Amino acid sequence: MRRHVLAMVAVVALVALAAGCGSGSASGSGGAAGATKASPVQVAKNSKLGTNVLANGSGMTLYTLSAETNGRFICTKTSTIPGTSTPCLSFWIPLTVKSMAAPSGPVSGLGTVNRPDTGTIQLTYHGRPLYTFAEDKSPGDASGNGFKDVGTWQAAVVGGQAASSSGGSTGSSGPYGY
Repeated sequence: MRRHVLAMVAVVALVALAAGCGSGSASGSGGAAGATKASPVQVAKNSKLGTNVLANGSGMTLYTLSAETNGRFICTKTSTIPGTSTPCLSFWIPLTVKSMAAPSGPVSGLGTVNRPDTGTIQLTYHGRPLYTFAEDKSPGDASGNGFKDVGTWQAAVVGGQAASSSGGSTGSSGPYGY
């Protein structure tokens, strides 16, 4: 277990270094599609997962956390990776918008929710908040799919079925503190 935590600390340090200071903020449009687009989400064929998924305006895969339902938030600005002070939101960047107006988009099931920790408005898909994953570097990446902690992170598959695990994800099953 200790070895697992030390490995996770190393991954967190690398992600933080690569992402730069402050990029984990939920208050910016970090995961949000630019305000110039008609819809903050798009449907994208994900060849790595072999299915259509939701993506942000930049083509980055969007994810949901199985344990975040009915307004319950687990990934917050105060929740951290065990053994570190690294916030959950440095890995999982909320897809935020400026208005509570029901988003128009390529699929039904899109909505919004106020984040209780930051007060920002986050997009949801079938009631689950949407996030991008900091370790996805290019459109079509899905390295967060199947990541397990207090629930399972899954790519937001159009049609509601979970994507199978991408195999290359961190896929750990430890009880993270967020």
